[in-house]
Amino acid sequence: MWDKLKNDKYLKDLLIKLVTVLFVAAIALLLFDVLTQSKDGRRQIVDMDGGTEYTEETALAIEEEIRLKAILSQMKGVGDTEVMITYKRVEDNNMVFSGNNNAIRKVEGVIVASEGAGDVITKNNIINAVATVFNIPGSNVMVFEKCDTNKNGFLNQD
Repeated sequence: MWDKLKNDKYLKDLLIKLVTVLFVAAIALLLFDVLTQSKDGRRQIVDMDGGTEYTEETALAIEEEIRLKAILSQMKGVGDTEVMITYKRVEDNNMVFSGNNNAIRKVEGVIVASEGAGDVITKNNIINAVATVFNIPGSNVMVFEKCDTNKNGFLNQD
């Protein structure tokens, strides 16, 4: 049976065409992969709000916000809390292993919305805790009382 398949010219042509198509498709996929990467090898992730790059820095920033939110929520009188951290880039030419850029992200400011922020002592405790964690002045920490919202995110009109 193999001898018959080896000698069949139509089957050989079909097999060669199939292998050629698979080879061209593989090359096209590799080119598409290379062309969709940015210069430093990161991929662009597009969400519903537009394009954002998900990098290790972004992951660390999100993790810092989650950790800060968790610890603040455990403090007496603070209650449910939301946190936003802003960063600034600081140039550092003394870095040995700096990669493509010589910049370090440093916390510039923090916004905290907390249920217990209406109490002056609780608000002061939040400011001191955040300033200590990120080694920033208390003036770079803004604390606001969290508004009462329903489960759909709208203000309650009570």
